[in-house]
Amino acid sequence: MLIKIKNIFCLVSILIFITLTASFYFSDQNIRATNKSRSFYAVKLLHDALKLPLLTNDTDDIIEYRNDVQEFADKRKKRIWEGLIIN
Repeated sequence: MLIKIKNIFCLVSILIFITLTASFYFSDQNIRATNKSRSFYAVKLLHDALKLPLLTNDTDDIIEYRNDVQEFADKRKKRIWEGLIIN
């Protein structure tokens, strides 16, 4: 008997929790607050993006491109079997 009352109490508690949570989640007040928060975040993000300074490009001619593979191939000793495969 006590176990049945305990089970009924747990079931009713879970149903009340789900009902209250769903009613709050789908309420107009919560939807308005969510939309307001999202729009505020979008405006703040745009405002912050406009405040970012534009940096000048100072990386001209920093990287030197070399053809190391070709230099390695030229230095490497040619092997007889490579000539046979090419022909």
